[in-house]
Amino acid sequence: MSWVFHESDPMGGAAGEAYANTLKSPGMQPEHVLAREAIQNSVDAGLGFPKVTVRFRLRSLKGDAKAGFVQAAELGAQEVRKDALELSSPNCLESLNSPSKPLELLYVEDYEAEGLSGDAHDKGSNFYRLLLSLGDRSKARTEKGTGGSYGFGKSVYSSSSAIQTIFAYTRFKDEDGAEKTRLFGCGYYKSHEYRGKSYSGRAWLGTGKRQDDQGRTIVDPLDGKKADNLAAKLGFHLRGEGETGTTILIVDASVNLADIIIGVEDWWWPRLIEHKLDVEAIDASGQVFVPRPRRNEQLRPFIESFEIARGVATPKAGTQKLNPLNRLGDINLGTCGFVVSPLNALGAPIVRADRCNTVALIRAPLMVVAYKPFSETAPVVVGAFMGSEDIDLVLKKSEPPAHDRWDPDSQNLRDVDGAGKGVVNAVLSRVKAGLKRFQSEAAPPAPAKQKRLSILERALGAYFRPTGSGAKPPPDPTSSLVHLEFNKQPHATATKDGQLQLASSFKVFLDPKADDEPVCLRVRVSCPVLEDEGQEGEDLRLSIQVSGVDAKPDPDDHRLFRFKMSKGDKAHFGVVSEGYDPSWTVRLRPEIDEEVEA
Repeated sequence: MSWVFHESDPMGGAAGEAYANTLKSPGMQPEHVLAREAIQNSVDAGLGFPKVTVRFRLRSLKGDAKAGFVQAAELGAQEVRKDALELSSPNCLESLNSPSKPLELLYVEDYEAEGLSGDAHDKGSNFYRLLLSLGDRSKARTEKGTGGSYGFGKSVYSSSSAIQTIFAYTRFKDEDGAEKTRLFGCGYYKSHEYRGKSYSGRAWLGTGKRQDDQGRTIVDPLDGKKADNLAAKLGFHLRGEGETGTTILIVDASVNLADIIIGVEDWWWPRLIEHKLDVEAIDASGQVFVPRPRRNEQLRPFIESFEIARGVATPKAGTQKLNPLNRLGDINLGTCGFVVSPLNALGAPIVRADRCNTVALIRAPLMVVAYKPFSETAPVVVGAFMGSEDIDLVLKKSEPPAHDRWDPDSQNLRDVDGAGKGVVNAVLSRVKAGLKRFQSEAAPPAPAKQKRLSILERALGAYFRPTGSGAKPPPDPTSSLVHLEFNKQPHATATKDGQLQLASSFKVFLDPKADDEPVCLRVRVSCPVLEDEGQEGEDLRLSIQVSGVDAKPDPDDHRLFRFKMSKGDKAHFGVVSEGYDPSWTVRLRPEIDEEVEA
């Protein structure tokens, strides 16, 4: 038994480092990537029991224990090639024979899971998908309710190894229901030259190599007692009857278990609080760490939002809200919960600064895909969106290999009518609109401010004009006061096609102290879209109905009406906007002016 390094194929193929590098720089802490992806693989392989158990177990080897592991793992094969492999430094191959230099090992164990079942060389088997293939996303395209597909998630194990080397030990049921164990070693290195031959960078440790009927090199995993014997030498916990699942050994792991637990809390709290996942981490001294998301103050508002969205908590008026997304045709999109973030002792929101006004995006596996920002204004609101079963497969297809966002432009969503892209766009735009509406509802009322009316301004301005001989006395500033009063404040309603419409009604009338003479008024109603920096952009088209007075619409401006009003008259305006994108913010603005009668 020894490592078999794959000689480069004349027709090319992925280099070994492609398997290790896929998730090396996803924009988040490495321990968080490991927590996300390793648990995702385990959850996808769950047997449907109430929960999957995942354990991160760290060992630190020195002296004879280290030497025994190095011999059992046959790491001398990598050591003699270390210059050709060009691994990042520091790594254990630089001090493999130094007894005092510790060798760090991390075992990622799952239980109540299926294990790496199936024919080891059948591309549809769990074994093949996890250890031998790269980028096979067939599962992602066809199965709802899962997180990944083993297509790229496996790279999180090798990328967590300084020497890009892992071992997999698994117990599973075969087609006849009999339980079996197997063990396999994998190395994912750069393509390289060694002793005059070219190698792809992929290497395996199993029963030794053989040739198939087409002359291709085959390496089979160790099975049964042979697998268990080597597993014991490599420090695996041996799996007995009923203990199906998989343990991945990451050789030369440089990880902080406390950071792994934080990563588990940050990204897996929905599954943890629903009691569908157990996780623990055990350090080299035997100390046990467990995630406790409900004790994490910064996560509490997101958890409250999630429980509101799931219907297990009732929102508190004013600071919390349940917001089901409008259906897209016949498709149920999902539900949001929103919560105003409480403040800490210093008066700042308790949530992390980079998660203010974000929504935790969640679907069937109950991992937070992303904390997506949707606003930059106050008050600070957070939310949780739970995607419906109807759209789980679409959302899954939209995710990149790192499963860290929903991308409406994903190539996996390409279809003739753009339905998949439309679903993702609808989800993101409606979540954003819902958050902004809740912000507006939860914001403290603006201080009362008297409306500026040009009629009153003109009357007051007359006091400052030169009065010379023959000048008329200044008018009584109260003689032409005009009032505008809303019957229904501007509010948005959803249309059948998923857009919003702004609607409102108001009345215009003269103050009882005004003169008895009729006044000619001009009322213009506009509804501009607000740009990101508060600037007003395009005006929406409006449907405006006027009653109570004989109002004449302007032939060149459908928003402008002229009419004559006497004391006691009331002009009633009903306004409905055209449909607009839910992610937009709009403002209804009526303007009143006095006209001199021709």
